[in-house]
Amino acid sequence: MNCLITGGNRGLGLEWVKQLSGKEKIVFAGCREPKNADKLNKLIPSKNIFELDVANENSIRNVINQLKTRVNRLDLLINNAGIIGNRAGLKKMEIEDHLETFQTNTLGPLFVTKYCLPLLENGSTVVNISSLMGSIDDDTSGGSYSYRISKAALNMVSKNLHQDLNSRGISVVSFHPGWVRTRMGTPVAPVSTKRSVAGMLKVLEEQNNISGKFINFKGEELPW
Repeated sequence: MNCLITGGNRGLGLEWVKQLSGKEKIVFAGCREPKNADKLNKLIPSKNIFELDVANENSIRNVINQLKTRVNRLDLLINNAGIIGNRAGLKKMEIEDHLETFQTNTLGPLFVTKYCLPLLENGSTVVNISSLMGSIDDDTSGGSYSYRISKAALNMVSKNLHQDLNSRGISVVSFHPGWVRTRMGTPVAPVSTKRSVAGMLKVLEEQNNISGKFINFKGEELPW
């Protein structure tokens, strides 16, 4: 089983690498600075780590072209790389902050999936790491404009990809990983990366008919 994880150098991405490699899967990971990814380099061979910036189409294209020389099929694609963006309030936000966040959190997963299409076959799964903050129905507090917008749009990417790829037997799902203790989630978050990823893997392994849905790491379907 061949797996590709973006943003694999820390946080949830690193935990995905750890748990999948522990299941004896062939794991490839992308990150912006592989030479500084010490923890990642201890988990998988350096030849399986690519320098990848998901906000740069040329970077995506180059990495997937390299991957095509290594494997003929990709069973699991984890679009994990993302940024929180500027948390500034309505009066202080800048358009550049929105563009960077949208390009990373929304267009990044879309274009990684696009370039991976020749490797995705019947039985392959695309996982987009979204957030409950991307749920329009759940927004009761406002704020965090760039992050909320980017994740809501990512949910549409997941739904649209499901419509386009389902007939080929390719599953696409949006996951809310929980409020996780990472650099983005802060140390006060209640869910560990280990628990979050273990939960998502359990859902992928045990639940059917999840393609085109927005679910949390416990397997519960969430409102769009």
